[in-house]
Formats: sequence, C-alpha cells, structure tokens
Amino acid sequence: MTQRITIRDGVLNKLQTLTGYNFPTAGTTEGIEREKLPAIFVGFATEQIEQELSGTTRQLDLVVSVVVHSRGDIYELLDRASEDVEGVLQDRTLGAACEIFALSQTDFALDQDHPLGEVRLTYTAQYSTE
Repeated sequence: MTQRITIRDGVLNKLQTLTGYNFPTAGTTEGIEREKLPAIFVGFATEQIEQELSGTTRQLDLVVSVVVHSRGDIYELLDRASEDVEGVLQDRTLGAACEIFALSQTDFALDQDHPLGEVRLTYTAQYSTE
C-alpha cells in the first residue's frame, strides 16, 4: 500500500465517524441517487514532488467532496457539511500518516437545474519518501 492510500484511508476513517452521510466506494464513478445524499467522496487531486539528496518530499492534495440535496437553503447545508468535515479533520499529522495535514482551499458549486450542491475541501498532506 502506498503512502497516498494510507493518507486517503486515514481521512476516510475519520470522516466515517460522522453520522448522516453516505460513503460511496472509493474511486467510484457511479451516480448517486438523491435518496443517498448527503454523500462524501474522497479522492486525489494533485501531487507535487521535490527531489532532495536525503529523499523526496511530496505534497498530496486530496479533495473531500460533499454532495447535498435540498429544497431549502442549500448554502446552509453546504456550510454545515463543511463544518462537519473540518471538525473531524483537525489532526495536523493525520495520526502520524504525514508530516503536515492542512486545509488549503474550499470550493462551492450549485446545480441550478436540480436542488443539488457540492462543497469541495482540498487538504494538503506533506510526507517524505526515500
């Protein structure tokens, strides 16, 4: 198992302590029915690599995406989902899975044709390999 998968699984394990969310299979491309929302997805975004004499430093960006459905205030649901995710992902080393683990960006998206919204929280995990 690579360090990327270890970090992703560490994120998933922490998120799965949240109640009221569905967790589709990692890496799935299947659609999610409205009845299975809100749903949380975790995936890789990018990885920057810096070669050094003593080894390699990597910065892996993971995206935690929460999709919600509402006929009410969708922004309120997205804000609550963001707060839930941030609340369980406060460990700066993700249980020693990496050297630094921190939120680096939050994006919001709405589907105007359907009462759907998505919040994407990008976390950067820095770790070293030899």
